[in-house]
Amino acid sequence: MNAAVLLLLLALAALPASCAPPRSFRLELASVDASAADAANLTEHELLRRAIQRSRYRLAGIGMARGEAASARKAVVAETPIMPAGGEYLVKLGIGTPPYKFTAAIDTASDLIWTQCQPCTGCYHQVDPMFNPRVSSTYAALPCSSDTCDELDVHRCGHDDDESCQYTYTYSGNATTEGTLAVDKLVIGEDAFRGVAFGCSTSSTGGAPPPQASGVVGLGRGPLSLVSQLSVRRFAYCLPPPASRIPGKLVLGADADAARNATNRIAVPMRRDPRYPSYYYLNLDGLLIGDRTMSLPPTTTTTATATATATAPAPTPSPNATAVAVGDANRYGMIIDIASTITFLEASLYDELVNDLEVEIRLPRGTGSSLGLDLCFILPDGVRSTGCTCRRWRWRSTGGGSGWTRRGCSRRTGRAG
Repeated sequence: MNAAVLLLLLALAALPASCAPPRSFRLELASVDASAADAANLTEHELLRRAIQRSRYRLAGIGMARGEAASARKAVVAETPIMPAGGEYLVKLGIGTPPYKFTAAIDTASDLIWTQCQPCTGCYHQVDPMFNPRVSSTYAALPCSSDTCDELDVHRCGHDDDESCQYTYTYSGNATTEGTLAVDKLVIGEDAFRGVAFGCSTSSTGGAPPPQASGVVGLGRGPLSLVSQLSVRRFAYCLPPPASRIPGKLVLGADADAARNATNRIAVPMRRDPRYPSYYYLNLDGLLIGDRTMSLPPTTTTTATATATATAPAPTPSPNATAVAVGDANRYGMIIDIASTITFLEASLYDELVNDLEVEIRLPRGTGSSLGLDLCFILPDGVRSTGCTCRRWRWRSTGGGSGWTRRGCSRRTGRAG
């Protein structure tokens, strides 16, 4: 599988926070499949199959959260793997005093930072030991009357004399995690931040991060996310290839500005949808296949996952996106979602794209059922995938020109993407 390295810059609106970060700091990103126990035995085909399956779970969950039918969307494969309740890239953090080191999945489509805590009555299996808040001298449960507790959509006071903030945090697909909202010292690399709000979860149902992760770090636009609490206006990341032992990077703070000077960057203005304030959105106006433009009809909604290098003066997209309509009927918002790998398009738009790709590629259709795909092409005997040359297709986004170029075919049962 081609080693596609992705670079992203997210410019965030200033949000109040309880702590100020240093000028810049970095975290290593690990691919979830690279850190799996069976990583050494995973073939390229299996890596892709797993990524597609997880993306479909994610799509179904987002559709349920928005009251949409998952069957109304179809997949277009992008090149790089990126989980239903969490993400497919992992970071290592520390929390408490002394610091408890744990691994967490990062998620651009949610806000809450949380880890499983002792005593746990309904937790999923995790590889790391579980955090015990009783041994941290800086741990403090937040009262249910606090402003921070009010930031949660679903919260309540504890039983009897316990006035702590108890939360139920729901992800797409009705996966939930429950526990106590607290503050403690968060350690990122060599830097420590006091008073960071996080969830101390004691029960999770309906979905979970990978077993390598003890919880999730939300990077969304809401006030409880990591970037909001640290008052980070921009962050950038470079994603490692699938199952790569070489880690990627998550950069928060001033060093992320360097990505704005990249010569091949694509600037795309971001949008907000007040119904879903945590999501990163951008407009999708159409698709370009060769010289032909496919414009979206007024009633179309779209779900997509894309690969990007992007900067913007407002929050900017991640490499992965699940798109749905936002704002007026003639604009289509793509949800930028690091926990999705493949592109999903509304069915009628997808069917039109398939027809155009068949004309451009002019190869017999194959079956991709073993991968969960329905658009594959068979290369003639003796023809290597490197010899397959196809017209490019691109997204067209308002204010950003066209971006995220994808080749039309690749690999033996060449997938359109």
